[in-house]
Amino acid sequence: MIPLADPHDFYAAQPSSVRAAIDAASTYRDLPKGGQVMWQGEPSHHLHQVIFGEVKVSSVSRDGRETVVALIRDGGWVSLSEIFSGLPGNADVTALTPIRLRSVSRAALLVLMREHPTIAEELLRVLSQRFSILYHSSVDRSVLSLKERVIKALYIQAYSHGVPTGEVTIMLPQEELAKMLDAGRQALNRVLQELQREGLIESGYGAVRLLGLAAVQKTYGYLVDVGQPVAVYRD
Repeated sequence: MIPLADPHDFYAAQPSSVRAAIDAASTYRDLPKGGQVMWQGEPSHHLHQVIFGEVKVSSVSRDGRETVVALIRDGGWVSLSEIFSGLPGNADVTALTPIRLRSVSRAALLVLMREHPTIAEELLRVLSQRFSILYHSSVDRSVLSLKERVIKALYIQAYSHGVPTGEVTIMLPQEELAKMLDAGRQALNRVLQELQREGLIESGYGAVRLLGLAAVQKTYGYLVDVGQPVAVYRD
């Protein structure tokens, strides 16, 4: 895996004077768990940053089936592509925990970019890295079995916390994991039971405990010892 620090954040690397200018153009609000940041199909006129907490980026099909495309945590920005393309939002963005949200209008962002070119440079990095992450995720959905996708998804979730060496508890309900993998609950439960019998995980209410990354690497190295970019957050 290739760790990417701040692949959803163009703000952190800015000089202090530029961060101050962004702060001056920002508005802030708090949303509870389940609060809606963006709606699929609605026009987007603001960039939003999750200052703390976690959101899911998801799409819902005509028959009501939800697929989770990404989970974004502290520091990550959403609505980056829509703010430049002018297209309606291509996904719902929903708070998985209580969140603190920063918003910057498109008009203010364009002024900031003209005055501070480093913003555009960091935005290009973020958009490019985000595309690479989503590309690899799309390929995995096409070529891997459900069991392989489960193993890889759990490994990536653990890896994103800073490459821990021991046991890692991933606070992700099975319902949300199923949506990330575009899988049925029963099929996912069968795979989790199989991985539990292999001694790789312990599955509980609202969480999965991964019993060490080294054990996963030993058995499934062909899945996880690859040159694939992974977002790494600072816990």
